[in-house]
Amino acid sequence: MPKLSIIIPVYNASKTIVKCVDSLLRQTFADMEVIIVDDCGQDDSIKIIQNHIENHSQKNRFRFAQTPVNSGPGAARNVGLKMAQGEYVAFVDSDDWVEADIYETLYETATQHSADLCYCNVFWEDLNRKKQRVLPNTPIVNKRDFLANFKCQFWSYIYRREFLDKFNITFSKEKGVEDNYFLACCILCAERIAYVDKPMYHYTFYPNSLSNNRDEKRYLDKLSVFSQLFDFSKTHHFYDEYKQELQFIYLKKVFLVSTLNYLTNAKCPQVKTIREIYQEFTKFCPDYKKNPLYKKHFSLRMAVVFFHKMPRMACLILPVWLKLRERPFQ
Repeated sequence: MPKLSIIIPVYNASKTIVKCVDSLLRQTFADMEVIIVDDCGQDDSIKIIQNHIENHSQKNRFRFAQTPVNSGPGAARNVGLKMAQGEYVAFVDSDDWVEADIYETLYETATQHSADLCYCNVFWEDLNRKKQRVLPNTPIVNKRDFLANFKCQFWSYIYRREFLDKFNITFSKEKGVEDNYFLACCILCAERIAYVDKPMYHYTFYPNSLSNNRDEKRYLDKLSVFSQLFDFSKTHHFYDEYKQELQFIYLKKVFLVSTLNYLTNAKCPQVKTIREIYQEFTKFCPDYKKNPLYKKHFSLRMAVVFFHKMPRMACLILPVWLKLRERPFQ
């Protein structure tokens, strides 16, 4: 059994996959397998990988699978999870790459602390503009604080596979928000989490990637996925203990993000839709105004009041402001 399984969903990645694969071939960590999951793309990404590793000494580390039909990265990762044999599991996106010592460092730290999860910081790369910056991850103060404030840089983690199996944690079928759900479930269930305060994963920003494509209805996926998070927490008996944190997550990552996502992507934003998103929010968080995390966060309170009390103004002003941002709001 390998110590680590690395899962890569691949869809039309012919321009970036060699750089991604090369970064895995350079790893200082030897005891690992790489699972390539073809999500039924239309280009020759898989053939490129196979040709690239054909004469490499690490060829036997690579395993290949395919989704039945194009289903999105979450479904492709789930295929990889079913195949994975490693003690720990990691995920890499096909347009990203990693530092040579990332998995040696994360694995050693995880095993030292008997951690269910272990994570590092991230480099954010805009290759078109030749910009790079470090995205620090949320440091661990305690589990409640971490759950309420985590950043969804899920590919900067390794996950103990036995832990994922125990709680049946997989990715949701919805595209574009499945990563938030997966990581939130992991944090909710984890007994021990370890952190390496060092950037080792390179996240590459592409304006035309799935997460940046404009879709007026994408906010519906966000609403659906996070209703699943509430169901998951109740099934595993975490909801009562972490109710405040879960509702705070919903406030930030569902209500606010869904509203901003809709205003970014809609050609003609409708007040009715803003009100419907708020109504969905209050269905899951009817007493959100009493939440101490909400009370302490002034800017979030002002945003909620703005969208709730002035949806018409939001429809007029916010789309203009959001278009002036460097990138669409996700």
